[in-house]
Amino acid sequence: MLTTRWLLKNCNIIDGLTDEVHENAFIKIENGMITEVGQGEPTQTGGFEIIDCTGKYVLPGLIDCHVHLVWNGSADPQSVINHEENDRIALEAYKHALDTLRLGITTVRDLGSPDRTVLHVRNVINSNLLEGPTIIASGAPICMTGGHVYYLGYESDGADEVRKNTRRVLKEGADLVKVMATGGIYTKGEDPGSVQLTIEELSAAKEEALKKNKKVAAHADGLEGIMNCLEVGIDTIEHGIFADRQALEIMKKQGTFLVPTMAVMRQLTSSPDIPAFALEKAKKVVEPHFNMLKEAVQIGVKIATGTDCGSPLTPPVYYFDELSIMHEAGMSQMDVIKASTSVAAECLGIEDQVGSVSAGKQADLLIVEKNPLENLNSLRDDKLIMKNGVFVK
Repeated sequence: MLTTRWLLKNCNIIDGLTDEVHENAFIKIENGMITEVGQGEPTQTGGFEIIDCTGKYVLPGLIDCHVHLVWNGSADPQSVINHEENDRIALEAYKHALDTLRLGITTVRDLGSPDRTVLHVRNVINSNLLEGPTIIASGAPICMTGGHVYYLGYESDGADEVRKNTRRVLKEGADLVKVMATGGIYTKGEDPGSVQLTIEELSAAKEEALKKNKKVAAHADGLEGIMNCLEVGIDTIEHGIFADRQALEIMKKQGTFLVPTMAVMRQLTSSPDIPAFALEKAKKVVEPHFNMLKEAVQIGVKIATGTDCGSPLTPPVYYFDELSIMHEAGMSQMDVIKASTSVAAECLGIEDQVGSVSAGKQADLLIVEKNPLENLNSLRDDKLIMKNGVFVK
């Protein structure tokens, strides 16, 4: 019988919300939920399985706001699934979800998968039939005909088609809507800075999402496309490579989230095995992308951790490289952890469920041996991972 009541005592808690480490603290967990967090010696401990965390650090499970579970992180992952049936793609996506969970990433937002493949994986995990991370999924993205990663999405031309396909993905059960506002790296024959979906098309997607109280995330590399997204109130800007200071100031004012996905851009320049067209484009964007991130940090834009994991040469373990790059760009270790927990949860609209060590939240926790505020790389090390009050094997 699985233990349903845990007591973690003598903890050093990094709660994901405050800037301090709460020493000599305890956490009570019952039926998958955190029921009490306090300091000192806990009372009413009968019936709890006790874990002594002396010298260890407890923090919320990590969140990745941008993944593609259908891709395997090889040099050309789309080529691996081009001719596969959806049922096999879904099974492989589940395997990638498990790989992610076993790193301590307990929640992911999947931003592009063919048809309902990842939606089915999410549903099976939510039904407690299989172990896995919490998955927030967009299903198939909305793109123009022949547009960025059109092979994953629903090709749409004109506001009416965008509106219909947005309604379609929401009917299929998407948690949010993903739109392709600009070109990108990993689609042949387009420029990352080029505008794709028009402002009228983006407006149609946003209007339909609002009817269902859903957020909209936009792949937006080029400046004009980013500005179009900001004008219509898109909730999250993915990548944001060529955002200038004006765009970043608008993002800060509007509370728009930036999900920078820096690690994948560096990985795209790391090997001659990357498709030549992608390698050539990636080399041109790495420097402006990093400079944009540094400016966003200085301005105070809301930054949530996302990796694009699954993309070329970026399997899930590169999550920790993303944290290092964010720190390199000027974020403190504590701000990086917040970006990966509470800020990420807010970005996904699930801050009432996960993202912090506090009563009433799901018991998604990491127990690590070393202080990640001294070295973020310590999060790569072996750790105890709890998902919904159950330790991950």
